[in-house]
Amino acid sequence: MAGKTQDKWYAAGLAFECQQSGNCCSGAPGYVWVTKAEQTAIAEFLGMKDGKLGKRYIRRVGLRVSLKERPGGDCIFLERDGNGCTTCRIHKVKPTQCRTWPFWDYNLKSPEHWNNAADGCPGINRGKLHTFVQIETQRLTHPPK
Repeated sequence: MAGKTQDKWYAAGLAFECQQSGNCCSGAPGYVWVTKAEQTAIAEFLGMKDGKLGKRYIRRVGLRVSLKERPGGDCIFLERDGNGCTTCRIHKVKPTQCRTWPFWDYNLKSPEHWNNAADGCPGINRGKLHTFVQIETQRLTHPPK
């Protein structure tokens, strides 16, 4: 793992348990980067015989590909019910970027960054304690910006 455990402010671990708020899947415009393999997995999960998502679900941004968003900032795969609960239509095959939330470099820069992320994510600082090794594994898996 990069860096020594004792050098990281989160060496004792961090609590996180998804509360299905959908806040990490909506908001200001942004990008959810998807690899070709992730696109294929999503397409197959959705039952698309050709294994391609197409322009309905993805957009090219420079040399990369991102999932599309609906007006208002919701990910194309975020579904909301009448009670305010959300689900991810592709949860079982969601992209690495989604799977590694909230253990991204930016959120882990400092306790202040972590707590700022917690302001918008009710699952941060709740639930299961993730160990340093688990956090670093997620952090190092997150795709580069």
